[in-house]
Amino acid sequence: MYTLVADDTVAGYTSNDNWQPGLPHYLESGSNVLFFSFIHPGTMKVPPSFANFAKTRGSANNGSIPANTLIMFSVGGYSYSINPNPWPWLVSDSAATAMAREVATWPSKYGCDGIDLDIETGAGDASGVGPNLMTFIKALKSANPSMIITQPVFGYPQVAAETYVVNHSWDTNGNSVGLTDAVGIMVYEGSQSLMYVKNYAEGTKQWQGFPITVDVTTTDVMCGMGGGASSGDIGTVTGAVKSQNLGGIMVWYASVWDMRTGKTAFQYGGGNGDASVMGSAEWSRAIGLMQ
Repeated sequence: MYTLVADDTVAGYTSNDNWQPGLPHYLESGSNVLFFSFIHPGTMKVPPSFANFAKTRGSANNGSIPANTLIMFSVGGYSYSINPNPWPWLVSDSAATAMAREVATWPSKYGCDGIDLDIETGAGDASGVGPNLMTFIKALKSANPSMIITQPVFGYPQVAAETYVVNHSWDTNGNSVGLTDAVGIMVYEGSQSLMYVKNYAEGTKQWQGFPITVDVTTTDVMCGMGGGASSGDIGTVTGAVKSQNLGGIMVWYASVWDMRTGKTAFQYGGGNGDASVMGSAEWSRAIGLMQ
């Protein structure tokens, strides 16, 4: 689940606001990976709310994160890929390496398990960004081999940086080279993400000149779904993930509680795509089916 924890356009929930997020009850024993969204790529400053939320892991407090849940800090997103463009730490090999050394300290400083590189149209197509992003990934894995690195991708590969990372993280035989750990297909309409699995798991079998030139290991592919998905679509994707031996379902998005008020912190789009409001019962069911 992508959980909304910080956004510099939302008063009271910016990168500088110090508040306590809480996990909705339906996720307390459910989702095995939480993506905290979003870190501003222009500053790469970890918001206080990220650290506060991560500190709850394994405690018995209301709204705490379960002990066995992975925590990923997501960088970028749609708006932060349009501005800033380019991301300052991806303009050179040396800048990427320096940032990797800093990010390698995040697990011990802030309690995360890895980083989600959500670089999209805009910054993702800046000159040299793909090679510099791979420099960052290699340096990060070298500095902290236990850190998990995930790369969200569009259904059809069309962002230069995303494509470059995929093509340099797996081989033509479907084997990981030990750098990026998973790709997540950012298609959130119904069960449509299933249509694009072949673009990554069977990249070498597509037409000549296709952007993806490797085969991503199926267990490293996560299918996207919207938070307000219907029961039928959730069942369809859940069944396909299990039968095709895929890596799981990646949901955009879920709001969290503001423990100061005991109410929802903030939402996008009026909450229509919010798993915590629109489909909490269904996602609880899906989580049970997956487990």
